[in-house]
Amino acid sequence: MKKFRKLLALGLAAVMTMSVAVGASAESATETAAENPVAGKKVAYVMLLPSATIFQMWKDSCQNLCDALDVDFDFFFCDGDFNKWQDTIRTCASAGYDGLLVSHGNQDGSYVFLKEIHDEYPDMKIVTFDTQFYTDGEYQKIEGITQMFQQDKSLVTVLLDEMIAQKEARGEEGPARLIKVWRGPNFNSPFDRREVGWEEYEEAGKIETVGEVQPLQDSVDSANTVTAAYLQSIKREDVDGIIAYYDLYGQGVYNAILENDNMNGTNGDALPMASVDIDPVDITNMQTRPDIWTAAGTTDWTMNGEIGMRVLMLEMADEYDKILDPATGDTGVDVIEVPGTAILAKNLKEDSTVETLGEIAGETYGNLDYLSETDWMPKDLIH
Repeated sequence: MKKFRKLLALGLAAVMTMSVAVGASAESATETAAENPVAGKKVAYVMLLPSATIFQMWKDSCQNLCDALDVDFDFFFCDGDFNKWQDTIRTCASAGYDGLLVSHGNQDGSYVFLKEIHDEYPDMKIVTFDTQFYTDGEYQKIEGITQMFQQDKSLVTVLLDEMIAQKEARGEEGPARLIKVWRGPNFNSPFDRREVGWEEYEEAGKIETVGEVQPLQDSVDSANTVTAAYLQSIKREDVDGIIAYYDLYGQGVYNAILENDNMNGTNGDALPMASVDIDPVDITNMQTRPDIWTAAGTTDWTMNGEIGMRVLMLEMADEYDKILDPATGDTGVDVIEVPGTAILAKNLKEDSTVETLGEIAGETYGNLDYLSETDWMPKDLIH
């Protein structure tokens, strides 16, 4: 009997110990959930433009952050079709996504559409990249939606400065005579914002627009075709350089210059070019022919997606006060800008990659201080 009582006591003690352990485990799980309020959420990156290397880099940094925070992540590229972009966003909203990071909506229709989505699905959080809100003749805001941009104007002006410096180094006077490669006004928000810098320099007499080249599609081949045709119509001595508003166009421009003996250095000096944004192909071209592809104005595309996704996470956690503007250092803002820099071909090393550009780009590239953070999402979470 004593033996039975002893066994019973031991059994009860074991049960109590297990109960305490289970209780502690449940309490620990509750604390973990509290520490990470976005665990189990579902988000997506919806890009208007076709897939390109820099946007894959953006997508990858979003994915890495979501994986670290136990958030389900999807991505969609919409081939430059604004209707497809709208349909994809609406489908995600109706499917119950908790947050969307949407990119490159055009200036004319994005405000009305996204306001409608925001009003219809108020619990779904939205962060936009390179998307301006404009209607009724003025810029608008949508309460609760954070807008993220590169400092687009400066991404062009740093390239214009380099073209002007190259002309001055040759001892030549007058404005830099340049060709602009873009898709024209109102095609997308970043191009319109970059155009502001071009127009300021032109009005100040620093540059002269020799001509414009407009690819018919967002592709290397289209940019190559239209640029090659344009170069046949001009003389090398009448132009000082080409600026591409997008590096995908820049790759087509580079090929067009290489294919033209009057522009590639075979007959006289090579025609220099520069582009906005940068990817591994651009770096290789800049290393191979630094006399042609002379510079790129860019931000860190290995980190840009993470910057935007962190903002979306903070919105979903209702921690708007933690949203950081990298350009000013202010928090609790609804517009943020990522500072850019000029990557000069002459400064590249033989082993330079997109991931190591910080070695030559200075503090504006790969700067972890540009990341919004909170206790459950520290700056070094995936670094």
